[in-house]
Amino acid sequence: MAAHVPLPPGLPQLLKAGTRYFSSQQESLFSHITACRALALCLRTSYGPLGRSKLVITHLGKPLFTAHAGTILRELELENPVARMLGAASQAQEEETGDGANAVVLLAGALLDNAEKLVRAGLPVAAVRDGYEVACKEAVRLLPGLACHTLADLRDPDRVAWVLRTAVGSKLFGYQDFLAGLVARCCVAALSPEGTFEPDNVRLCQVPGGGVTDSCLLEGMVFCTEAESRAHQAHQARIAVYCCPFGLAHTETKGTVLFQGPAEMRAYSEEELLGRRVRAIAEEGAGVVVVGGRVDPLALQYADQLGLMVVRLNSRLELQCLCRAVGALPLASLVPPPPGALGHCRHVYLTEIGSTAVVVFRQDSGSCPVATVLLRGATTELLCSLEEAVTDGLNTYKALVGDRRLLPGAGAVEMALAVRLATLGTYIPSPEQYAILEFAQALKTLPVALAENAGLPVNKTMAALEALHQLGTATAGIRLGEGGAPTMDAAREGVLDSLLVKERAIRLAVHTATTLLGVSHILVAKKSGGPKVRAENPNWDLEPDALE
Repeated sequence: MAAHVPLPPGLPQLLKAGTRYFSSQQESLFSHITACRALALCLRTSYGPLGRSKLVITHLGKPLFTAHAGTILRELELENPVARMLGAASQAQEEETGDGANAVVLLAGALLDNAEKLVRAGLPVAAVRDGYEVACKEAVRLLPGLACHTLADLRDPDRVAWVLRTAVGSKLFGYQDFLAGLVARCCVAALSPEGTFEPDNVRLCQVPGGGVTDSCLLEGMVFCTEAESRAHQAHQARIAVYCCPFGLAHTETKGTVLFQGPAEMRAYSEEELLGRRVRAIAEEGAGVVVVGGRVDPLALQYADQLGLMVVRLNSRLELQCLCRAVGALPLASLVPPPPGALGHCRHVYLTEIGSTAVVVFRQDSGSCPVATVLLRGATTELLCSLEEAVTDGLNTYKALVGDRRLLPGAGAVEMALAVRLATLGTYIPSPEQYAILEFAQALKTLPVALAENAGLPVNKTMAALEALHQLGTATAGIRLGEGGAPTMDAAREGVLDSLLVKERAIRLAVHTATTLLGVSHILVAKKSGGPKVRAENPNWDLEPDALE
């Protein structure tokens, strides 16, 4: 019988066997800053409109070819707890504003990297955190003063397209003018009379084939499906929407029917009952029936006899959007629609785009609260990039509805803040001044990444950019994709960023960095699961960390 080996005194005696813990500064801070640095370096090459793409193979074996930081972080299975916190912060930025997810990771990684240098030099962690918080407050205070434009009219498609060029072009460079105009038209079409905008009111439909410029905007909805009935079109149709199968409901257990006499037995027939329900739907004036479940062949036969068009949708979200588009109420059972439950659509028809069959619900211009962007592309990867670019444009427009102020892009804001914070840091006689100076250096990593990904000479470009900002040109940015001078006037060229997006990105990056700097212990519980299967490895029953 093996002798019992007691655990060392202290924290190991309080935790369950198999739990890993990191307590010293070397383990809990420096080693995990290295993980955050690795994540930032992974996404650094994808920053900006000329960033390179990543080929990500998911756990299901599905390949993803994308340069979108939000998509990459969603598919990466991060094991390091600190890196997972940084990824969660980037995804929060993606969900709130739709843009700036990569900037959060790069800025937070640079802040942690510079904090490591200060801590190793002997500066207390508390002083570093206080300096970062002071610099963050000052940067947020300076942002409104750097605003160069204001979107005056949210319903002007040309002006909105000029504003959205940067957000759309950062994901698909080269088509920013066409896509910005397309996104601007759909945003203006989906803007409510009260001035509110919800990105969910704009639906995206991917149809393989054609080119990017074949994409178009449709007032209504498009579904990649076929009509179940023989009727393939309806004009000025009234629409009944059912969340249930198109047929009689069946119980999960056997049912019993009790008849009081032979007359009731002769009158009872499920076929007649189903026929009466379908005829009642047609008598109420419905010309199109949209269902969210299976379609019974017998019910479909009755629908064909009555000339009803039957469309099946598998997504409950698509049913809800269709109800908003046509003004219908979803019904939970196959009953005649009550007054006010039927929707209306000008034209419903089945057509073929490329080699894909689609059902189109087209409404009158200006009367439909839901718009659909039909995306065309030669490959699946191009269609995914188009969807990411359009989604970022929609979220940027939503941010502009809340705050219409715009900042110069192309790294101009980051360099302007870095120059002013560096000046501020030299006049603060306290240990926090070192953290403020490192904060200013961390802001410069964003324009440096832009220059690197564009293939520009980094030292020459950054020297010219900083010289312009030292002279007071706060709108000077990096010129991408063109020859000539490495810098440009971002405000004049129309390279603009939303102030709300930039402010939230800075706040979130600083909050993440200061939170991680305040961690003193990291406790990792043992992974759940049953006993492992014996393998050829002699250490098959040990965790990989225990082997190291």
